[in-house]
Formats: sequence, C-alpha cells, structure tokens
Amino acid sequence: MIAKHFTKILYITGFITMVPILFFFLPWPMFNLTGMSVGANSGVAFAKHWGLMAACFGGLLVYSASHVEVRRPVVIAAAIEKMGLCVIVAVGWSDPGLAGFRGALFIDGLCVILYGLWLLGGSGSVPENRQR
Repeated sequence: MIAKHFTKILYITGFITMVPILFFFLPWPMFNLTGMSVGANSGVAFAKHWGLMAACFGGLLVYSASHVEVRRPVVIAAAIEKMGLCVIVAVGWSDPGLAGFRGALFIDGLCVILYGLWLLGGSGSVPENRQR
C-alpha cells in the first residue's frame, strides 16, 4: 500500500525537509520563531550549515521521487539522518535548548516510519528491469 503512494510521500517529506534552509538565510528570525537561542557566532554558523544540509537532503528526496534508480540509497541516508535527530531530541527532551526541535521529532519520526515501511516492504529493491 505504501509503495503506491511513495512518490507523493517523497515529494511531501522532501519539501518539508527543505524548510530549515530558512536558518541559512534568516537565522535570527528563525531562532526567535522556534524559541531557540545561541550564545556565540559559532552556533549561528552551525545552524546555517544545518539548514543548508537539511535542504540538500530534502532536495535529494524530491529528486528521488522521480528517479527510481537513486531512491533506495537516498531514502536510507535520509532515514538515518532523521533517526539521528529523533534520538538527539528524545534524549534531550527536558533540555530547554532543544525545545525548538520537538516538532521535528514528530515530523522526522513519521518520516522514519514511512521510509522504514517502504524499505521493509520490499519496495526498496531495484526494479526488475534495472537489475543486472
């Protein structure tokens, strides 16, 4: 069932994953919007880099929606990255500095579940006409 809708899932989750690019272009308004704060320029640089990296992952997810030949490795890499963020936020749930990431825990957690179901459902294999 999930395979039937997976292209749409990739487009939707890919575009959502690109949203942190706003941290790259507008770090201070985004810190204010999410209730996060940084105490040093290195923190701002890290947030900008994270926003850029998230946007790249999102772009790869969108690309993989229409390019089946790269879909499996992109989905695996995105699932690992998203699971990592979920673990960081869950472990630091009571840390006020991570409160702005709590929404990401639920969104990325849902992505990990959807990607995992697709991968475990056999749809993550190479299409027969592309196997060697």
